[in-house]
Amino acid sequence: MNIIALEALTFGLGHLSSAARKNGCRLTLLTRDKSLYDYELSQQETGDVTVIELDTFNNENVVAALQHEPDIAGILSTTDTWSFHCLEISKKLGLPHHDPYVIGLVRDKYRLRNHLYNEGLSSCTSKLVNPRDYEREVVTADVKYPCIVKDTAGTGSQYVWIAYNENDLLTVLDHASTQPLRGLLTIEPFFSGTLYSLETLSWEGETRLIAITSRVISPEPLFREEAFSSPVHFPDALMDSLETWIRKVLSSIGYQRGFAHTEFMITDDGFEVIEINPRLGGVQIGEALCRSFGINIYESWVEMALNKRPELMDMHLRDKKGIGQLIVYAEQSGIFSHIEGLDRLVNHPGAPVFYPTAVKGKRIDTIDDQRASIGILLAEGDSSEIALLNAYAARNKLKVVMKSTDE
Repeated sequence: MNIIALEALTFGLGHLSSAARKNGCRLTLLTRDKSLYDYELSQQETGDVTVIELDTFNNENVVAALQHEPDIAGILSTTDTWSFHCLEISKKLGLPHHDPYVIGLVRDKYRLRNHLYNEGLSSCTSKLVNPRDYEREVVTADVKYPCIVKDTAGTGSQYVWIAYNENDLLTVLDHASTQPLRGLLTIEPFFSGTLYSLETLSWEGETRLIAITSRVISPEPLFREEAFSSPVHFPDALMDSLETWIRKVLSSIGYQRGFAHTEFMITDDGFEVIEINPRLGGVQIGEALCRSFGINIYESWVEMALNKRPELMDMHLRDKKGIGQLIVYAEQSGIFSHIEGLDRLVNHPGAPVFYPTAVKGKRIDTIDDQRASIGILLAEGDSSEIALLNAYAARNKLKVVMKSTDE
């Protein structure tokens, strides 16, 4: 049997390939740019992965290509960018797929916020704005400051701004009108709280909480993700409340099956959803969960593609170690050259590993968000806190070397 991966997160392809083999399947990757997976495809675990390069945003071309592929058992995509494409292609080929309404709801931050508010699961509503066509009086009416302005279909911390007053808001809208947004803009209150993310798995309406990950965000006015640690352990009473809450949230939107990555804040008024993604968390959260629990969490992707109840739903999980990770960013725009100090990671506490996300010659035009990522530095520890400190200590040994765009 053949499992089709319609693109993927930058990392995790090796685990996905191993999961396919365990289930008696082979893995075929469809991608518009094979070089994005150079690191993963260089690993031994992906030696039997078939790669087909084509325009994966063109559903008709993908369907045409798959008609020549034998024994297709299922299609999956571990990245939300292709969630709609994966859904539509699966429907055309008669394969298992998500509910289109649910995917549409979670991928639209404006609709999701108002849905949660109407269900009593959020304290506020949001306002939809077209930055290229709006009335000032309508947009600024009843806005509470500070507020967040973000792309309704955004990802990777891109196109998120904070406005502290009306002038800020109008300046943000003017700037946004020149940006390549994926959707329109939503305006909502700025929650004051601590940001975390939840990884859950749902099957036939039943949801299991797998792990909580902490997040370190850059200082305002940017919202660049800097560091992560998992699994985070809360007191039992708080954990019980959180588990009850996330099940209500996912049930309210009809989330029946699949991984969900929910970013949320703990505020003085309770839990607030920031966004929900129909996948595992990005960066190296999947790798972190594999290491922490000593399992291949990607097996659930393959089992669901085969329309089987994931074993993870019933598995006893006990974390054996904590994982900390940092995104290593370029500190200035320009052309990425190389990283100095990787040799000094040998024998460093936490067995740090650097996973590259940029190749030599990559042009960095902005350092405001994850487009400036050069790589991910991951380290282990006896707890998530120790692991994160090990990662920070290892990061001090590295230097990102850039060349000026004028050179």
